[in-house]
Amino acid sequence: MQLTRVGTVLSLAAIVTWLVVPAWAQGRATTVHDGFMPRINPTGKTDWPLHNLDLRNSRFSPLNEINQSNASNLTVKWSFQGAAGETFGEITPLVVDGVMYFNAGYKLFAVNAVTGASIWTLQMESESPSGGTGPATGGGRGPAYGDGKVYAFGPSIMYAVDAKTGELVDSFGDKGRLRIVNRALESKYPGKYPANLDPRSLGYSMTNPPTYHNGTLYAGFPFSDSHLPGGLVVAADGTTGAVKWVFNTIPQGPQDDGWDIVKNTWGSGARAGGGVWTQPAIDPELGMIYFNVGNPSPDYDGSPRKGINLFTNSTVALNLATGKLAWYYQAVHHDIWDWDLPTGPVLFDVTVGGKTIKGIGAASKTCYWYLWNRETGQPINPIVETAVPTKTDVPGEEVWPTQPIPYTSRGVPQQPICSTYPIIADPELAKRVRPTFHPPLANEFVIIAPGVAGGPNFGPPSFSPRTGLVYVTAKNDAFSIKVKPVGDTIRPGPTSTGYLGSIAARGETGIKPTTSLTGYDPATGQQVWYSELRGPTNSGNLVTAGDVIFQGIGTGDFYGLDARSGRELFRFTAKTGIRASPLTYQVDGKQYVSVVATNTVLTFGLP
Repeated sequence: MQLTRVGTVLSLAAIVTWLVVPAWAQGRATTVHDGFMPRINPTGKTDWPLHNLDLRNSRFSPLNEINQSNASNLTVKWSFQGAAGETFGEITPLVVDGVMYFNAGYKLFAVNAVTGASIWTLQMESESPSGGTGPATGGGRGPAYGDGKVYAFGPSIMYAVDAKTGELVDSFGDKGRLRIVNRALESKYPGKYPANLDPRSLGYSMTNPPTYHNGTLYAGFPFSDSHLPGGLVVAADGTTGAVKWVFNTIPQGPQDDGWDIVKNTWGSGARAGGGVWTQPAIDPELGMIYFNVGNPSPDYDGSPRKGINLFTNSTVALNLATGKLAWYYQAVHHDIWDWDLPTGPVLFDVTVGGKTIKGIGAASKTCYWYLWNRETGQPINPIVETAVPTKTDVPGEEVWPTQPIPYTSRGVPQQPICSTYPIIADPELAKRVRPTFHPPLANEFVIIAPGVAGGPNFGPPSFSPRTGLVYVTAKNDAFSIKVKPVGDTIRPGPTSTGYLGSIAARGETGIKPTTSLTGYDPATGQQVWYSELRGPTNSGNLVTAGDVIFQGIGTGDFYGLDARSGRELFRFTAKTGIRASPLTYQVDGKQYVSVVATNTVLTFGLP
């Protein structure tokens, strides 16, 4: 590998940028250059440019240097530790042209992907919470890359950064900064919101990186639990930041696409929630974009929102060019358990009866794996509306009487991804256990599974065209819940779930959450193998052409498993827990695997 020095003198534009930013940007953005940009052999490199690697969210790498026969020999090649107080959390770093990019809060790092040596560091302005200064809390699950730019973000501002120099790109937004939620609201609802609105006052806060395709950024915005007026999916120009189209996941009126479909699926209360927690997937050939929508709000008290509450808890497909609705499928009706679809969908092609099916899969916190034809939105195998308990003592609550349960091609219910019924040894506590879809109660604590943070949470699945399997990560967990009804008086903001009185079942019953990693045949819907790992996690997995799956756990354990059987091939225990999803890449013909363990980036390779 050859190294070339990046200039250490900032351009005049970068020096004065802080003087001309609008009043909403506090402080100044500064770039420190202290290393070298690598020169690599372009024929021996394989990048990881997006959170889920590619437009399909496949998390499948064609690399096979690390395989079933040698994965046990992996060793730590380098690590990068954040300074005191810095944490990388659930971030999946990116690797492009031998450079790794990741962030801690509003600090964006570029390091040599082979050695871990720092190249440059950008300190972005912290976004001050309304009425105060407060700490930097940006970063979410990491940046995205497109056409020489790294896109990082805080709760309401997206930054475009030159990948080589680490300086803000002036052409994007306001001198490299785009108030993307504000622009989206202005475009969608002209004159409704003030120009200086802090979108967090409505409940919006970016946590997930955008998907980049053909010069356009496609981004979704949560928080579902903050009682926001519908989640937003936005298409914005990657060069200028200009908004191309906006889709509201809970149409608020006739001006919103899909209004005629959803208008009678809500009660008299606010049409709220429906945040988009993770990255969209894109099929350029079909000209469609797909994303999963979160739960309605209030989370557990559905009395003010009678009906099935479209398009919450749904997988939605839009026309990529226009943002117009193509199809949708709701996985949970009138959600009163916070059992949404927080992880992004994955696209796959499978052959059934000699025909190729263009498929899409989405995992729900119900522990079911939903599979559709992504052209039409029709289930690949039956999804059966099944009667569920409806008796509740929550005033005004009208529990929806059926829920869609996936079946296999053999006509039997799909085997769940994770635990749907908690096993409790204490006979008195066991009396509180209720089956899945039992309604929450106002006057009694009941224990149900999966837990509010159980099942597939934010960790993405993967698909291997070699094995033909989809791999889903989920938590085996439970929780006990007692609802304090509040009607529609809930306020927006990160503490909006305060009306819920809840005790974690693991603390009350001794249940120790574990992680399940499962291989499914998406053509048949059948489970091929199941592996249970100690400890819980929010992270997802990746799979390679070497037929190895990599998965991190909150205990700090980092696994390599056989993609065909789930057999353990490799395990490393970090000093801190792992909540981030891994990545793999190649530089100068050598394959590496990286994962974030709280405040440390760990990178592995063969001896």
